[in-house]
Amino acid sequence: SSLNIIEQRSALIEICLQSLLREGSPFNVSPPLFWFLCPTDAGSGKVQKDHGSSQTSVLGKTIGLVVQVHSKKSLKQLLYAQHDSCAGCYKRLDVAKGLVQGFVQTLGWGKPRFCEYSGQLFCASCHLNETAVLPARVLQQWDFTPRRVSQLAKAYLDSIYDQPMLCVGAVNPHLYSRVPILAHVTELRRSLSKLFSCIRCPSRAQMHQILGPQRYLLECNDFFALRDLEDLSKGAFAVLPGLMNIIYEKLKAHITRQCSICRDAGEWCGAGFLCEDPFTPIFPFQDDIVTRCQFCHLVFHNPCFQKCGCCPCKSGGKDKGINGSGLQI
Repeated sequence: SSLNIIEQRSALIEICLQSLLREGSPFNVSPPLFWFLCPTDAGSGKVQKDHGSSQTSVLGKTIGLVVQVHSKKSLKQLLYAQHDSCAGCYKRLDVAKGLVQGFVQTLGWGKPRFCEYSGQLFCASCHLNETAVLPARVLQQWDFTPRRVSQLAKAYLDSIYDQPMLCVGAVNPHLYSRVPILAHVTELRRSLSKLFSCIRCPSRAQMHQILGPQRYLLECNDFFALRDLEDLSKGAFAVLPGLMNIIYEKLKAHITRQCSICRDAGEWCGAGFLCEDPFTPIFPFQDDIVTRCQFCHLVFHNPCFQKCGCCPCKSGGKDKGINGSGLQI
């Protein structure tokens, strides 16, 4: 039928035009024609696969977070995946074919430039050989060596430098065992989170204001900003651990001694008259010095529990639970 003939001829024309696109000079294409020949998947920025090819290319002026190190590819593979076009402005990328052109490109003029962040080739206008620390290298290898990136990648990395977008536990949980200071700061964050949950007075808003953009450090999660990880790479000279220790001690003093409102967040020892320190409440962040019953959730100072022997709720029962008492230490 006529409809089938039109579809067949359209497919042949598209194949013919794409072959011209791959052939290069003297055939050049404008961006609109390029995108007609290389349709994308519903605005995702990913070019659909060519017939008989397993390579895909991501082109356009949008960029996202990359946390995996790119596999090495040859210049020929990269040019083929990008249809010999710059990933930023779609300008044709020329590779040296003559003596003069080859000499010029050895000087860095007109040679396609590789972006270490996106894994793509750019022209000299879209890639000025600026450098940046790559999140993927940091999370995978704890490598903070600045690498050459395109202008688009440089602007994006600068914009997220102080944003908590890097989840260490999700990307590479083994990094905690390799970098002790990172594991230490993560434990500090968990302790700070428990402390901050006890703040019930206006100091809560004041603490957020003091920390400013770093108030996410009061949350118990694995998200860090690139700025935090870069600071921790300094080892003994890192600022973040000292800052968090100061905040911890100030919050602890505020809750336990200075503020009567926040002091009410504490619980009294379940030992009653046997308690060695009956005027000191127990707070949620003091897990290391208390014992909590897993049945009634009553809390004891460790020395007080040793006096009692077991929780009152199980003192007459046969099943004593954990350690014969139903208590967790």
